[in-house]
This record gives sequence, C-alpha cells and structure tokens, in this order.
Amino acid sequence: LIAATVAMFAALPFGIDPLWYVEPVTLSEAAALRDSGEVVRLIGLGADPNEASVVRQNFAHNEAHVLTPLEAAVSIRRVGIVDLLLENGARMDAVTWTRLICFADIVDADDVRTLLEQRRPQGASTTCEGVRTPW
Repeated sequence: LIAATVAMFAALPFGIDPLWYVEPVTLSEAAALRDSGEVVRLIGLGADPNEASVVRQNFAHNEAHVLTPLEAAVSIRRVGIVDLLLENGARMDAVTWTRLICFADIVDADDVRTLLEQRRPQGASTTCEGVRTPW
C-alpha cells in the first residue's frame, strides 16, 4: 500500500493522475462549458482565441461541431464568456459579427445580441441571408 501511494505521488508531476483521467479541452470547448477560468488559462498558455476547433458532442449541442470560441460562447448564450473572449484577443470583423448575430438570433440570445450590437464593426450586415450555421 505504501509503495502504491509513493508511485501515485511520484507520477503526479508528470501529469499522470492514477485516480481519474483528465481529458484536456480546447478553448472552444472551455467557452462552451462556461469555464471562464479555463478560457483565461488557455489564452495565457498561448491558445488562439480566433481559432476554430472541435467542440465535442453534448458540450454545447447534441453533435460535435467545429466552432471558434466566440461561436461556442454565443451558441450557449453566455454574454460573460463572449465579453471575456473579446477582452482577451478575439477579433470580430464585419463577417464574423454578422455570423455571430445570426447565431444569437437562432439560439434566442438577446443579451449576447445586445453586447454584439454595441461592438458592431463598420460595414457589418444584419441580414442572415447566406449565413450558414452548424446546427
């Protein structure tokens, strides 16, 4: 028993936890899971807040999707995560803004829509015609 305990403690600095498996999450998944601490930690470690990545099944929707962190945050209707991402380097040009507004409309995220309206870039369209969403 003592030997097993020593082996467990010796493995911890190398990222091996013998009691449970911890699966890493992407920045988009952290946004979808409403984990603001993980969002800030991943950005601090160099994760790109504009890079799309897979959000696994049941994190935000019934299927897996490839989303940017902003898209993931809008899809779960979390204005705080959207604001956090924008304050930490997420860029929002006219095309991205239009896509996010359309996402907000689909998921009935009025508070997110209000935040996005306040940050509307020049030349952004409010029409969702031609905008494809993953769900």
